[in-house]
Amino acid sequence: MLTIHTNHQLKPLNTMGIDGTVTTLAEWSDAADLHQLFKNSEMGLESNPSFKAIGQGSNILFTDYKVDKLLLRCVNESIEIVDEDETGVTLTVHAGCQLDRLVDYCCYQGWWGIENLSLIPGTIGGATVQNVGAYGTEWGDVVVEVKCYDTDIDRVVTIPRSDMAYGYRDSALKHRPLNSRFIVVSTTVRLSKIASPILTYGGLSVLFAGRESELTPVDLREEIIKTRRSKLPDVAITGSAGSFFKNPIVSAQDLDVVLSNAHRHGIDTSSMPVHGIVLPDGSAAVKLSAAWLIDKSGWKGYRRWNVGTWPGQPLVLVNITGYASGIEVIALASDIIADVKEKWGIELSPEVEYL
Repeated sequence: MLTIHTNHQLKPLNTMGIDGTVTTLAEWSDAADLHQLFKNSEMGLESNPSFKAIGQGSNILFTDYKVDKLLLRCVNESIEIVDEDETGVTLTVHAGCQLDRLVDYCCYQGWWGIENLSLIPGTIGGATVQNVGAYGTEWGDVVVEVKCYDTDIDRVVTIPRSDMAYGYRDSALKHRPLNSRFIVVSTTVRLSKIASPILTYGGLSVLFAGRESELTPVDLREEIIKTRRSKLPDVAITGSAGSFFKNPIVSAQDLDVVLSNAHRHGIDTSSMPVHGIVLPDGSAAVKLSAAWLIDKSGWKGYRRWNVGTWPGQPLVLVNITGYASGIEVIALASDIIADVKEKWGIELSPEVEYL
Protein backbone atom coordinates (compact mmCIF):
# COMPACT_ATOMS: atom_id res chain seq x y z
CA MET A 1 0.00 0.00 0.00
CA LEU A 2 1.28 3.44 -0.94
CA THR A 3 0.87 6.31 1.51
CA ILE A 4 1.90 9.88 0.68
CA HIS A 5 2.66 12.48 3.34
CA THR A 6 3.33 16.13 2.50
CA ASN A 7 5.34 18.56 4.64
CA HIS A 8 6.19 15.72 6.98
CA GLN A 9 8.23 16.33 10.15
CA LEU A 10 11.86 15.23 9.85
CA LYS A 11 12.57 14.38 13.48
CA PRO A 12 10.90 10.93 13.44
CA LEU A 13 12.79 10.10 10.23
CA ASN A 14 16.36 10.30 11.57
CA THR A 15 18.14 8.92 14.61
CA MET A 16 20.23 12.09 14.94
CA GLY A 17 17.00 13.88 15.93
CA ILE A 18 17.40 16.79 13.51
CA ASP A 19 14.12 18.68 13.17
CA GLY A 20 12.51 20.24 10.14
CA THR A 21 10.17 19.20 7.34
CA VAL A 22 10.42 17.26 4.09
CA THR A 23 8.31 18.16 1.07
CA THR A 24 7.08 14.59 0.42
CA LEU A 25 7.40 11.27 2.22
CA ALA A 26 6.15 8.16 0.41
CA GLU A 27 5.75 4.92 2.38
CA TRP A 28 5.57 1.84 0.15
CA SER A 29 5.37 -1.95 0.41
CA ASP A 30 6.20 -3.40 -3.01
CA ALA A 31 7.22 -2.61 -6.57
CA ALA A 32 3.58 -2.02 -7.58
CA ASP A 33 3.52 0.92 -5.14
CA LEU A 34 6.68 2.32 -6.71
CA HIS A 35 5.18 1.98 -10.18
CA GLN A 36 2.14 3.90 -8.98
CA LEU A 37 4.36 6.57 -7.45
CA PHE A 38 6.69 7.15 -10.39
CA LYS A 39 4.55 6.31 -13.42
CA ASN A 40 1.04 7.40 -12.48
CA SER A 41 0.49 10.82 -14.04
CA GLU A 42 -1.94 11.75 -11.29
CA MET A 43 0.98 11.71 -8.84
CA GLY A 44 2.81 14.31 -10.89
CA LEU A 45 6.10 12.39 -10.52
CA GLU A 46 6.54 11.03 -14.07
CA SER A 47 9.69 13.10 -14.54
CA ASN A 48 11.54 11.02 -11.93
CA PRO A 49 12.10 13.69 -9.24
CA SER A 50 14.98 13.95 -6.83
CA PHE A 51 14.40 11.12 -4.38
CA LYS A 52 16.19 9.45 -1.51
CA ALA A 53 15.33 6.05 -0.05
CA ILE A 54 15.64 5.95 3.74
CA GLY A 55 15.13 3.31 6.41
CA GLN A 56 15.37 4.32 10.06
CA GLY A 57 17.43 7.36 9.08
CA SER A 58 20.36 6.01 11.09
CA ASN A 59 23.08 7.00 8.65
CA ILE A 60 21.91 10.37 7.35
CA LEU A 61 22.24 13.98 8.44
CA PHE A 62 19.61 16.47 7.33
CA THR A 63 21.54 19.66 6.66
CA ASP A 64 18.62 22.05 6.05
CA TYR A 65 15.44 22.70 8.01
CA LYS A 66 13.40 22.35 4.81
CA VAL A 67 14.26 19.29 2.71
CA ASP A 68 12.90 19.70 -0.80
CA LYS A 69 13.00 16.05 -1.81
CA LEU A 70 10.89 12.95 -2.16
CA LEU A 71 11.84 10.58 0.67
CA LEU A 72 10.94 6.93 0.20
CA ARG A 73 10.50 4.55 3.13
CA CYS A 74 9.73 0.85 2.69
CA VAL A 75 7.33 -0.51 5.32
CA ASN A 76 7.54 -4.17 4.20
CA GLU A 77 9.40 -6.08 6.94
CA SER A 78 8.83 -9.64 5.73
CA ILE A 79 11.43 -12.43 5.90
CA GLU A 80 11.04 -15.44 3.61
CA ILE A 81 12.95 -18.75 3.55
CA VAL A 82 13.62 -19.59 -0.09
CA ASP A 83 15.99 -22.54 0.33
CA GLU A 84 17.32 -24.66 3.17
CA ASP A 85 19.58 -27.70 3.46
CA GLU A 86 21.81 -29.31 6.06
CA THR A 87 24.57 -26.71 5.61
CA GLY A 88 22.62 -23.47 5.58
CA VAL A 89 19.60 -21.41 4.68
CA THR A 90 18.80 -18.80 2.03
CA LEU A 91 16.50 -15.93 3.00
CA THR A 92 14.90 -13.10 1.08
CA VAL A 93 14.42 -10.09 3.33
CA HIS A 94 12.43 -7.03 2.30
CA ALA A 95 13.98 -3.58 2.48
CA GLY A 96 11.89 -2.32 5.40
CA CYS A 97 12.92 -5.06 7.82
CA GLN A 98 15.05 -3.78 10.69
CA LEU A 99 18.54 -5.26 10.54
CA ASP A 100 18.64 -6.10 14.24
CA ARG A 101 15.27 -7.85 14.04
CA LEU A 102 16.71 -10.09 11.31
CA VAL A 103 19.90 -10.71 13.30
CA ASP A 104 17.88 -11.66 16.38
CA TYR A 105 15.66 -14.04 14.39
CA CYS A 106 18.61 -15.75 12.69
CA CYS A 107 20.65 -16.12 15.88
CA TYR A 108 17.80 -17.86 17.67
CA GLN A 109 17.43 -20.19 14.68
CA GLY A 110 21.09 -21.11 15.09
CA TRP A 111 22.13 -19.62 11.74
CA TRP A 112 25.62 -18.10 11.48
CA GLY A 113 26.82 -15.12 9.46
CA ILE A 114 25.36 -11.87 10.80
CA GLU A 115 25.54 -12.23 14.59
CA ASN A 116 28.40 -9.69 14.73
CA LEU A 117 26.04 -7.07 13.28
CA SER A 118 23.86 -7.15 16.40
CA LEU A 119 22.29 -3.88 17.56
CA ILE A 120 23.32 -1.91 14.47
CA PRO A 121 20.37 0.41 13.74
CA GLY A 122 18.85 0.65 10.31
CA THR A 123 16.99 -1.47 7.80
CA ILE A 124 17.94 -4.11 5.25
CA GLY A 125 17.63 -1.59 2.44
CA GLY A 126 20.14 0.70 4.09
CA ALA A 127 22.47 -2.14 5.08
CA THR A 128 22.49 -3.37 1.48
CA VAL A 129 23.46 0.03 0.10
CA GLN A 130 25.87 1.00 2.88
CA ASN A 131 27.46 -2.42 3.47
CA VAL A 132 27.32 -1.93 7.23
CA GLY A 133 29.83 -3.78 9.35
CA ALA A 134 31.13 -4.42 12.84
CA TYR A 135 33.48 -6.79 14.66
CA GLY A 136 35.03 -8.23 11.49
CA THR A 137 31.75 -8.84 9.63
CA GLU A 138 30.15 -6.90 6.78
CA TRP A 139 26.60 -7.24 5.44
CA GLY A 140 27.97 -7.83 1.95
CA ASP A 141 29.65 -11.04 3.19
CA VAL A 142 26.30 -12.87 3.18
CA VAL A 143 24.52 -11.18 0.25
CA VAL A 144 23.56 -13.43 -2.69
CA GLU A 145 21.59 -10.94 -4.79
CA VAL A 146 19.63 -7.71 -4.54
CA LYS A 147 16.32 -6.91 -6.19
CA CYS A 148 15.80 -3.24 -7.05
CA TYR A 149 13.05 -1.25 -8.68
CA ASP A 150 14.52 0.54 -11.71
CA THR A 151 12.78 3.90 -11.99
CA ASP A 152 13.94 4.32 -15.61
CA ILE A 153 12.45 1.13 -17.05
CA ASP A 154 9.68 0.62 -14.46
CA ARG A 155 10.47 -2.93 -13.43
CA VAL A 156 12.36 -4.92 -10.82
CA VAL A 157 15.89 -5.97 -11.75
CA THR A 158 18.18 -8.45 -10.01
CA ILE A 159 21.77 -7.52 -9.17
CA PRO A 160 24.05 -10.46 -8.26
CA ARG A 161 26.52 -9.92 -5.45
CA SER A 162 29.37 -9.93 -7.96
CA ASP A 163 27.99 -6.70 -9.45
CA MET A 164 27.42 -4.93 -6.13
CA ALA A 165 31.08 -3.82 -5.89
CA TYR A 166 31.05 -4.18 -2.13
CA GLY A 167 33.85 -2.46 -0.25
CA TYR A 168 34.37 -0.83 3.13
CA ARG A 169 31.04 0.97 3.81
CA ASP A 170 30.49 1.06 0.08
CA SER A 171 28.59 -0.52 -2.80
CA ALA A 172 27.63 0.20 -6.40
CA LEU A 173 24.26 1.47 -5.15
CA LYS A 174 25.92 4.40 -3.33
CA HIS A 175 27.16 5.92 -6.57
CA ARG A 176 25.80 7.29 -9.83
CA PRO A 177 24.08 6.26 -11.95
CA LEU A 178 22.56 3.55 -9.75
CA ASN A 179 21.91 5.67 -6.64
CA SER A 180 19.63 8.01 -8.60
CA ARG A 181 17.83 5.20 -10.40
CA PHE A 182 17.53 2.04 -8.27
CA ILE A 183 15.51 1.46 -5.09
CA VAL A 184 16.21 -1.67 -3.04
CA VAL A 185 13.11 -3.88 -2.78
CA SER A 186 14.65 -6.97 -1.14
CA THR A 187 17.96 -8.69 -0.49
CA THR A 188 18.67 -12.42 -0.59
CA VAL A 189 21.29 -13.72 1.84
CA ARG A 190 22.88 -17.09 2.60
CA LEU A 191 23.59 -18.06 6.21
CA SER A 192 25.36 -21.12 7.59
CA LYS A 193 24.23 -23.83 9.97
CA ILE A 194 27.87 -24.74 10.57
CA ALA A 195 29.50 -22.90 13.49
CA SER A 196 31.75 -20.14 12.15
CA PRO A 197 32.25 -17.46 14.82
CA ILE A 198 34.38 -14.44 13.91
CA LEU A 199 36.23 -13.40 17.06
CA THR A 200 39.06 -11.29 15.65
CA TYR A 201 37.80 -7.88 16.84
CA GLY A 202 36.91 -6.18 20.10
CA GLY A 203 38.62 -8.65 22.44
CA LEU A 204 36.13 -11.40 21.57
CA SER A 205 38.89 -13.99 21.14
CA VAL A 206 40.06 -13.38 24.72
CA LEU A 207 36.55 -13.38 26.12
CA PHE A 208 35.64 -16.69 24.50
CA ALA A 209 39.07 -18.35 24.69
CA GLY A 210 38.68 -22.10 25.15
CA ARG A 211 34.94 -21.96 24.49
CA GLU A 212 34.97 -21.56 20.72
CA SER A 213 33.55 -25.03 20.07
CA GLU A 214 30.61 -24.40 22.43
CA LEU A 215 29.63 -20.98 21.11
CA THR A 216 26.20 -20.30 19.65
CA PRO A 217 25.17 -17.29 17.58
CA VAL A 218 23.06 -16.14 20.56
CA ASP A 219 26.14 -16.19 22.84
CA LEU A 220 28.03 -13.95 20.46
CA ARG A 221 25.04 -11.67 19.88
CA GLU A 222 24.49 -11.12 23.60
CA GLU A 223 28.13 -10.19 24.19
CA ILE A 224 28.22 -7.77 21.26
CA ILE A 225 25.00 -6.13 22.46
CA LYS A 226 26.51 -5.71 25.92
CA THR A 227 29.67 -4.16 24.46
CA ARG A 228 27.82 -1.80 22.13
CA ARG A 229 25.49 -0.61 24.90
CA SER A 230 28.47 0.15 27.14
CA LYS A 231 30.04 2.38 24.49
CA LEU A 232 27.25 3.90 22.42
CA PRO A 233 24.32 6.20 23.20
CA ASP A 234 20.73 4.98 23.14
CA VAL A 235 19.29 6.91 20.19
CA ALA A 236 15.90 6.93 21.90
CA ILE A 237 17.48 9.22 24.51
CA THR A 238 20.42 10.93 22.77
CA GLY A 239 20.33 11.54 19.04
CA SER A 240 23.20 10.15 16.97
CA ALA A 241 23.86 8.61 13.58
CA GLY A 242 26.21 5.95 14.92
CA SER A 243 29.82 6.05 13.74
CA PHE A 244 30.11 9.43 12.06
CA PHE A 245 33.44 8.83 10.31
CA LYS A 246 34.93 5.95 8.36
CA ASN A 247 38.06 4.26 9.65
CA PRO A 248 40.86 5.53 7.39
CA ILE A 249 42.72 3.07 5.17
CA VAL A 250 46.33 3.89 4.32
CA SER A 251 49.29 2.20 2.70
CA ALA A 252 52.20 0.86 4.75
CA GLN A 253 54.32 3.77 3.51
CA ASP A 254 51.70 6.31 4.56
CA LEU A 255 51.54 4.70 8.00
CA ASP A 256 55.17 5.74 8.58
CA VAL A 257 54.19 9.34 7.82
CA VAL A 258 51.24 9.11 10.20
CA LEU A 259 53.48 7.88 13.01
CA SER A 260 56.04 10.57 12.30
CA ASN A 261 53.37 13.28 12.45
CA ALA A 262 52.09 11.92 15.75
CA HIS A 263 55.55 11.92 17.33
CA ARG A 264 56.04 15.49 16.12
CA HIS A 265 52.97 16.44 18.19
CA GLY A 266 54.14 14.43 21.20
CA ILE A 267 51.42 11.76 20.83
CA ASP A 268 52.20 8.25 22.09
CA THR A 269 51.29 5.72 19.38
CA SER A 270 52.18 2.54 21.29
CA SER A 271 48.49 1.60 21.70
CA MET A 272 47.45 2.62 18.20
CA PRO A 273 45.16 -0.02 16.61
CA VAL A 274 46.47 -1.12 13.21
CA HIS A 275 44.71 -3.83 11.19
CA GLY A 276 46.29 -5.24 8.05
CA ILE A 277 43.79 -5.66 5.20
CA VAL A 278 43.77 -6.66 1.53
CA LEU A 279 42.11 -4.22 -0.86
CA PRO A 280 39.81 -5.36 -3.70
CA ASP A 281 42.70 -5.00 -6.18
CA GLY A 282 44.79 -7.42 -4.10
CA SER A 283 47.16 -4.82 -2.65
CA ALA A 284 48.00 -4.67 1.06
CA ALA A 285 46.96 -1.77 3.27
CA VAL A 286 46.26 -0.95 6.90
CA LYS A 287 43.04 0.18 8.52
CA LEU A 288 43.39 2.64 11.38
CA SER A 289 40.88 3.49 14.10
CA ALA A 290 39.17 6.82 13.51
CA ALA A 291 37.93 6.72 17.12
CA TRP A 292 41.49 6.37 18.42
CA LEU A 293 42.75 9.22 16.22
CA ILE A 294 39.91 11.50 17.35
CA ASP A 295 40.44 10.56 21.00
CA LYS A 296 44.19 11.19 20.88
CA SER A 297 43.54 14.50 19.15
CA GLY A 298 41.65 15.65 22.25
CA TRP A 299 38.05 15.50 21.03
CA LYS A 300 36.65 12.78 23.28
CA GLY A 301 33.75 14.11 25.35
CA TYR A 302 33.93 17.50 23.63
CA ARG A 303 30.79 19.67 23.70
CA ARG A 304 29.81 22.77 21.74
CA TRP A 305 26.33 24.27 22.11
CA ASN A 306 23.89 21.48 21.19
CA VAL A 307 26.38 18.97 19.79
CA GLY A 308 29.39 17.01 20.95
CA THR A 309 31.29 13.72 20.84
CA TRP A 310 30.06 10.82 22.93
CA PRO A 311 32.24 10.28 26.05
CA GLY A 312 32.31 6.51 25.55
CA GLN A 313 33.02 6.61 21.82
CA PRO A 314 34.43 9.77 20.21
CA LEU A 315 33.61 8.43 16.74
CA VAL A 316 29.97 9.20 17.53
CA LEU A 317 28.68 12.78 17.25
CA VAL A 318 25.59 13.43 19.34
CA ASN A 319 22.65 15.82 19.51
CA ILE A 320 23.10 16.51 23.21
CA THR A 321 20.11 18.75 23.84
CA GLY A 322 17.80 17.41 21.15
CA TYR A 323 17.76 20.82 19.46
CA ALA A 324 20.87 20.59 17.28
CA SER A 325 20.71 21.67 13.64
CA GLY A 326 22.43 19.88 10.79
CA ILE A 327 24.68 22.92 10.34
CA GLU A 328 25.93 22.61 13.94
CA VAL A 329 26.80 18.95 13.41
CA ILE A 330 28.60 19.69 10.14
CA ALA A 331 30.60 22.48 11.79
CA LEU A 332 31.83 20.16 14.55
CA ALA A 333 32.59 17.37 12.08
CA SER A 334 34.56 19.78 9.88
CA ASP A 335 36.66 20.99 12.81
CA ILE A 336 37.46 17.41 13.84
CA ILE A 337 38.45 16.53 10.26
CA ALA A 338 40.73 19.58 10.02
CA ASP A 339 42.40 18.92 13.39
CA VAL A 340 43.03 15.23 12.71
CA LYS A 341 44.50 16.10 9.32
CA GLU A 342 46.82 18.68 10.87
CA LYS A 343 48.02 16.32 13.59
CA TRP A 344 48.20 13.05 11.68
CA GLY A 345 48.21 13.89 7.98
CA ILE A 346 44.99 11.86 7.56
CA GLU A 347 41.74 13.27 6.22
CA LEU A 348 38.74 11.55 7.79
CA SER A 349 35.71 10.92 5.60
CA PRO A 350 32.15 11.03 6.97
CA GLU A 351 30.37 7.70 6.98
CA VAL A 352 27.11 9.58 7.49
CA GLU A 353 25.44 10.88 4.33
CA TYR A 354 24.65 14.59 4.24
CA LEU A 355 21.18 15.17 2.83
